[in-house]
Amino acid sequence: MPQPLSKTPLRAAFFCALALTGCGVEQQVPAARAALPAASCAGPTTPIASIQGDGPVSPLVGQSVAVKGVVTLLQADGFYLEEPGSDQLDGTSNAIFIQSQDRPGVAPGNVVSVHGQVAEIGRSPHSLTAITGARASGRCAANRPLPLRDIRLPLGNAGREALEGMRVHLAGPLTVTDVYRYANGAITLSGDSRQYAATELAAPGRQAQQIRRHNQDFALPAEVPAAGEAGRALAAGAVLTQANGVMAHDGHGLRLVLQHFSVRLTTPPATPAKTADAGLRVIGMNLHNYFNGDGKGGGFPTARGARNAAEFERQRRRIGAGIRALGPDLVGVMELENDGFGTASAAADFIRLLDTETGARWAVARPRSDDTGGDAITVGLFYRNERVLAVGPARTLKSEPFRLSRQPLAQMFAVTPDGTRILVVVNHLKSKGSCPRGGRDGNQDDGQGCWNAARTAAARAMTHWTRSLARENGTDKILILGDMNAYRREDPVDAIRAAGFTELLDGARPRPYSFVYAGLAGTLDYAFVSRALRPLVSQALIWHVNAGYPRNTDLARAWQGFSDHDPVIVDLALHHSSTTD
Repeated sequence: MPQPLSKTPLRAAFFCALALTGCGVEQQVPAARAALPAASCAGPTTPIASIQGDGPVSPLVGQSVAVKGVVTLLQADGFYLEEPGSDQLDGTSNAIFIQSQDRPGVAPGNVVSVHGQVAEIGRSPHSLTAITGARASGRCAANRPLPLRDIRLPLGNAGREALEGMRVHLAGPLTVTDVYRYANGAITLSGDSRQYAATELAAPGRQAQQIRRHNQDFALPAEVPAAGEAGRALAAGAVLTQANGVMAHDGHGLRLVLQHFSVRLTTPPATPAKTADAGLRVIGMNLHNYFNGDGKGGGFPTARGARNAAEFERQRRRIGAGIRALGPDLVGVMELENDGFGTASAAADFIRLLDTETGARWAVARPRSDDTGGDAITVGLFYRNERVLAVGPARTLKSEPFRLSRQPLAQMFAVTPDGTRILVVVNHLKSKGSCPRGGRDGNQDDGQGCWNAARTAAARAMTHWTRSLARENGTDKILILGDMNAYRREDPVDAIRAAGFTELLDGARPRPYSFVYAGLAGTLDYAFVSRALRPLVSQALIWHVNAGYPRNTDLARAWQGFSDHDPVIVDLALHHSSTTD
């Protein structure tokens, strides 16, 4: 038998997508040859394991073969055929994909014989070994038991390749980690409980790289039927106690097409009650592009937000339900449409939403000249008039480090009735997307992604500016909120800590997170306090109602899924303070 070709081993599809490079070129299906003879149930066949070989590319590409096996899974463009025991080697798969619209006698449990040409479909190194131009014999036998191989995670690249097309059983627990495309049936499972971004757990560098590899080996992309009855959608954290399915291919890489599974669903979290001594509730919310069109019901689709008025109203309704449930006194927001403060602006619309949902009167912190920068989105700070008084105009920082990040917004407040002063600052640092080529802001492959230098410089400038504003206003009580676009162990977050601020959820258990990307949970949204304010914090938490839930899916609670980030909640016992600063 010819030796198998060699190439980079298989990785799951989303790892290729995250890398954005090195995904190779598409393998070409051999040109059609003369018409193939019909397959015969009694004729000689080539063992499927010999076609698969022990590498990611078949050693028989381009050759005509006949195979026979049990049908395990039907798909729109073909079916999977498995030949149990076609060899006794663990490193070769006993199954193959048959690309064919001609399917006489093809049904799960039937034995069929097929004649066709060996090809690799899809992009290297994630191609699918297949038989194309196939002609089937019709049913050779019926109602055969479907083959099933017991497997366990972790699985490395070679181990996954050796299971290509095979029907497998995994004993649980398997934790659902990614449901972003659940409406399309796509999820990710983990054999190692909830998975966290490497730099959420470890300092950037070698240890983070080891965690990333560990996560890859324990993660398994999977496919389930699209979202079913409302309130029973799979969410991150749900646990499959067992699962059977076929290691199929989606054109990008292997994923488990689930056929039978048992699941324990997650329970929506309760609304966090205020502590007995909480006098002021502050929340930080990423609004996931709150764009209200022209403010008169038109102007859709918007640049970054809703595609139509109905979609915006659904977003607005869910955000409003979250606000009503939490009962805040101060709200710092990110991803607010940056269109000023007029009556048709997103800021004015958000004030109306706050008024309606809380039954109170709200205002927005406005900087001098209403200068909120030139980005399409901005940060905002909204407050209840009867609970706090704004002391002077809001301030913004427009220095060079904020050429890429949204400029931070700071407002000094006097808390009624005793007049205690607190400085609140809202940030939204540069994301990890749109990477530059090389340079200090390029991806250094240490786990922090690109633009880390820009985020770190902005964090340092912001904290220095914040301290100056606090001294200018005669207070040492400071609260910093925001989406830092950096995980808990990354440089920008460390820079804020180094400036003397405490992140309120450092060391919290169970481990908090505010965002889920590609199945990895991590914290992007934070609450930092100065040493003087720390004793007055009665409670701090992240409310897990957004990040772990699928988008475009009906959910059980009105406030679930109002954003792609979870909100941060801080309760302050400021009304018991007897001092004024």
